[in-house]
Amino acid sequence: MPAFADERLADVEAIDNAVGQLDEAFATDDPDALKALMTEDHIAVLPFHQGPETVEQMIDGLSKTDIKQTDLSEPTVVFLGPDSAMRTLTAKFEGTYEDKPVDSTVFITSIMTKKDGKWLESFYQVTTIAP
Repeated sequence: MPAFADERLADVEAIDNAVGQLDEAFATDDPDALKALMTEDHIAVLPFHQGPETVEQMIDGLSKTDIKQTDLSEPTVVFLGPDSAMRTLTAKFEGTYEDKPVDSTVFITSIMTKKDGKWLESFYQVTTIAP
């Protein structure tokens, strides 16, 4: 396997690890970890939110969110450039947001950016799809 392929495999693993850390930070309501794992200009778009949200808005909404994610597919990582990648997967969301039920099959897209050797999430979008 060429060295480039080995490096990309290491990047895929690092991206998956970063997303796993983000999932854990959300599950444990850890705002410091969230800030450390996202770019400062991060934007998130979720179907049960009023519109795009910044990191601070997402952190403010942690206490209103009780959603469990069950992955339905293996993640796919596509490199957009040497320091950017798109990670996608399908999942099931179940729980509540602002005490309203959330029960959806979704397609999740994360745009990851490599800064100072570390992969950070810069964009996150959840799109509801048919079950």
